[in-house]
Amino acid sequence: MIKDKISLTQLESFLDKAAVILRGSMDASEYKEFIFGVLFLKRVSDEFDKKREELKKRHSHLPKGDLDKLLEDTNSYGETFFIPKRARWNCSFTDNKGVFHSAIKDYKQNIGEELNKALASIEEANDVLEGVLKSNINFNKTTGKNQKIKDSVWKDLIDHFNSGPILINENFEFPDLLGAAYEYLIKYFADSAGKKGGEFYTPNEVVRLLVQILKPKEGIEVYDPCCGSGGMLIQSAQYIEEQGGNPHRVALFGQEKAGTVWAICAMNMILHNNSDAANNIENGDTITNPLHKKAGTYRKFDRVIANPPFSQNYNKSEVNFEQRFSYGWAPETGKKADLMFVQQLIFCSISRRTSYYSWCTLVSQ
Repeated sequence: MIKDKISLTQLESFLDKAAVILRGSMDASEYKEFIFGVLFLKRVSDEFDKKREELKKRHSHLPKGDLDKLLEDTNSYGETFFIPKRARWNCSFTDNKGVFHSAIKDYKQNIGEELNKALASIEEANDVLEGVLKSNINFNKTTGKNQKIKDSVWKDLIDHFNSGPILINENFEFPDLLGAAYEYLIKYFADSAGKKGGEFYTPNEVVRLLVQILKPKEGIEVYDPCCGSGGMLIQSAQYIEEQGGNPHRVALFGQEKAGTVWAICAMNMILHNNSDAANNIENGDTITNPLHKKAGTYRKFDRVIANPPFSQNYNKSEVNFEQRFSYGWAPETGKKADLMFVQQLIFCSISRRTSYYSWCTLVSQ
C-alpha cells in the first residue's frame, strides 16, 4: 500500500538528520560529498542485494559452487551496478589471505579509509563510474582545523543510514523519490554554503523557466557546458515526461570543471535512474577544452542550456579550438570572460533558434 512506502518528506527528514551528524565537525561546503557518498554507497548496495536475492531464487537449482560463481559474475547483474564484496553494506567477507573484513554497517575503526576502499572498488567494477568516485570523494581527508573526522562520527553516520529505509525503488512513494531527495540535499548544501553554493546549484524556479523556454522533446540531445550538479539536464528530461513523453529518450550531455561537483552530478544522474547520462558528463574547463566530440570535431546539440559562471578570468594560451570564438576575445583578466561563455553556447547549438534560447538562458540570470 502506498501509505507504507517512503514519502519524500520522510526521506528529506532522514537526510536532514544525517547532515546534523556531520554539521558540528565542519562547514557544509566541506562535508557535502560525504553525505552524497554514503547515500550513494547505501543505495547501490541495497539495489545489488535485491538483485542478488532474485538471482539466488531464479538459479536455486544450481549446485552451490556454480551458484556462487554466478553470483560473483559482474555480467549476471545487467543494468544493476555490481558491488564488490568490499563495498557491500550488509555482508562481511574473508579475503584470499584469510583476513576478515566487516560489512560497511559494522565498521568500527579506520572508517574513513575503509569507506574510500569501498568507493574505489565500486568504481573499478563499473566502467560508467571511471574517474568519478575515488578521485573526488575522500572520506579520510582533513577538515576544519586539519582534523580527520573521528571514527565515532563516522560510526554515528553509518548507524543512522543503517537504521533508515532500504533504498530500493519498490519502497518509494514514486519512482524518482531518491532523485528528488538528492536534489533536496543539493539545495540544502547550496543554501548552507551561501554564495559559494551557486557554483553547483541554480534555484529550481530559474531552471524550470529555462526548460519551459527550451521545450525539450524526445529524440534530441540537450547540453549544459557548465552543468554543476546537473539540475538543468535532469529537469529537461522531467519536462519531457510531464508532456507525456519518455524521459529516457533524450540524450543528456554536460561538462563541469570542479571535480567534486562533477562527481556529485554523475551520482545525481545515477540516482535519477539515468546511468547513460552519467556517462556523458565530462570533467574539465569548457572554455579551454570542451570535451564532447563526434566524428573528429566538437559536436553540436539540439538544445543548449546553462547557468555559466560569471565574472571569470581565463587564459587564451590554453584555449583549444579557437574557431568557437569568431565574435572576438574578451580581456583575459578583470573577470570579463562572460563573452566567451556566450560564444561557446552559440557555437555548440545546431540551429539559430537554439542559439537564441542559449542567449536567453544566459541573460535571464
